[in-house]
Amino acid sequence: MKKELGIVKPQYLIEDWPGKYEVFSWLEFIVTIPNPIFLITTLKENGKSNACLHSWQMLVGEGNQFISVLGVMKHSHTYKNIMREKEWCINYPNQADYPQSFDTIEHNGLENDEIIDAGFHIEESQKIKAPRISECKINLECKLSWEKELFPNSNWVILGGEVVNVAMSEDVMVSVPKQRIEKLGLMYNIRSTINPVDGSQYGPNTLGIINEVKRITSDDGFTKLWK
Repeated sequence: MKKELGIVKPQYLIEDWPGKYEVFSWLEFIVTIPNPIFLITTLKENGKSNACLHSWQMLVGEGNQFISVLGVMKHSHTYKNIMREKEWCINYPNQADYPQSFDTIEHNGLENDEIIDAGFHIEESQKIKAPRISECKINLECKLSWEKELFPNSNWVILGGEVVNVAMSEDVMVSVPKQRIEKLGLMYNIRSTINPVDGSQYGPNTLGIINEVKRITSDDGFTKLWK
């Protein structure tokens, strides 16, 4: 049995902070699908590094084309930097980088070098001017291809960026997928949750980490990876 939720916010859903359901869809807190956490690095107009902790992205491609499809808000420093420089870098931190990753939220003034001030180290990119974060196991250098509003007059825009270079730490470049995923130690954003029946029982944002991967081979010989 399924309950049809529709797309119109029920009256019983009350914001636990002002503007919550203007900035985000109410469904995001009911359809709690975890997304990988990453840091978008861009260059500020003064040449200093901007680092934005984020989790709204999809990676898709074919052949030699690999595209970062990124959702950002129009008022953000990241969006303004990307529109000016036409590029960005996606950096995937390890769970050990948790303190520095979240420190980027605090050190976000125009005069901050947000990579250094959060306790990370800057690494030069190969194909773009935006810096990479040295500690991150995977870095995707991206150049802007297109921009589209999420819908007319939305606060959000969707950016498509061609991945022009990939850097990957040698210690995670192991042949066994199970070991590679465990070594990456990626963090996932699990949205704060609400009771979909009556809107009660708000829960905080939760950090998810894949710390075990089991290898299962089905009857048809197709190998799957499961948590």
